[in-house]
Amino acid sequence: MKAKDEDEIIAKSRRPTLAGPTAQARQLAEATARLKARRQRDALPLRIVTPRLVLRGPIRGDVPDLVRLADNAAIASRLARLPHPYRTADAIQFIDVIAQQPDHRAYAVTLDDRFIGVASLMFHANKPPEIGYWLGEPFWGRGLMSEAAKGLVDAAFATGLIPRLHGRALKTNLASQRIMQKLGFTITGEGIDDVGPVKGREVVFLDCEAPRWT
Repeated sequence: MKAKDEDEIIAKSRRPTLAGPTAQARQLAEATARLKARRQRDALPLRIVTPRLVLRGPIRGDVPDLVRLADNAAIASRLARLPHPYRTADAIQFIDVIAQQPDHRAYAVTLDDRFIGVASLMFHANKPPEIGYWLGEPFWGRGLMSEAAKGLVDAAFATGLIPRLHGRALKTNLASQRIMQKLGFTITGEGIDDVGPVKGREVVFLDCEAPRWT
């Protein structure tokens, strides 16, 4: 093969391939779905106040309490994305990277200006936002997690852009299921989780529709 012919083949291989109508329509639909999810996230308030709690963005000052409370096997074993052991580097990564991602709205749950847990929403294209939460063990049994989760759910539906929320919990985690059910979530199915420490374990899936008065 002549050098000129080789150059022509290489040049053709480097030219961008134009997508057909079907691929273009799919790309447009995916981009639209991502934009919709981003708008839902950005519509959420930066601060949520409940009778006893304030939910706000995580800050570096939360690191000591975050490490102290999150480094707990009793919590990590129930969550898909919480590493264990939980170290200072994990806390910094959560605050500086994970909590800032465009598909994540994380709130530090604070009581009397002290960090006690996390409540968050994960946004997925073409899926309802998924609620997640955890509370430090010293604060269990006082209804604080239910209060924080209710504040987040109410704020989400108040945007008018989120018609439905999704949740999941280990099948054995009846406490988390009760929290969501008190907020209006109903069980929609069961399955096997595929990520994190709960990979391979049975989970239940729940959904909640926005109340008609929001």
